[in-house]
Amino acid sequence: MILIDRSKKFSEFFESKIKPRKIEFLVLHHIEAKSLEHAIEQLCEHQVSSHFLIDEIGNIFELVDENDVAYHAGVSYWRGVDGLNQTSIGIEFINSAPFEKKFETTQMQAGLELCQYLITKYKIAAENIVGHSDIAYSKETGLPDRKQDPSYLFDWRFLEQNGVGIFPKFSLDVSSKEKVLELKQNLKKFGYRVINLNDDFDQELQALIRVVKRRFFLTNS
Repeated sequence: MILIDRSKKFSEFFESKIKPRKIEFLVLHHIEAKSLEHAIEQLCEHQVSSHFLIDEIGNIFELVDENDVAYHAGVSYWRGVDGLNQTSIGIEFINSAPFEKKFETTQMQAGLELCQYLITKYKIAAENIVGHSDIAYSKETGLPDRKQDPSYLFDWRFLEQNGVGIFPKFSLDVSSKEKVLELKQNLKKFGYRVINLNDDFDQELQALIRVVKRRFFLTNS
């Protein structure tokens, strides 16, 4: 039984829904903040929201009702769905220095339990548990790598080892045009937005490789 504090609800920056919505995705984020209050201030300042916020000691706060649409994913794509806000739940992990220190063990444990609860409740597929970095792309250029959260220090491996998400084995070999095309096909099959499905080592693929490395700690081998 996970404990969720529901006393910090947003009064704006979300879309209220009366009819039950179809929830297919979990999107995980980090927010760089010194405290819960600081995190909420930042969300309000940027006029965005998430359904859940987990502080560094593992307390879980529900900011937006699960059935309402939180503004957390922005311009986004995953597995054929463009714009994930409508069909996703967003979870923010507070970290005071997300590119310098690992996320706390108690915080990751709380995140795991929250994800397990939501996966069971909404029957969310393992491949649909993603990071903001995986799904965000630029509206102006169409290129991925618009966001870097959760950072490369987020412990995806811990989640996967406990039944949350998947940790595929990607080869990032781009030593030939054949390998480039194969990589693009594999990334598209996994879920990433790949527009230029060809054998060019272009800007899109270079950005996608940064995204994949950030999540799966991979090298070019």
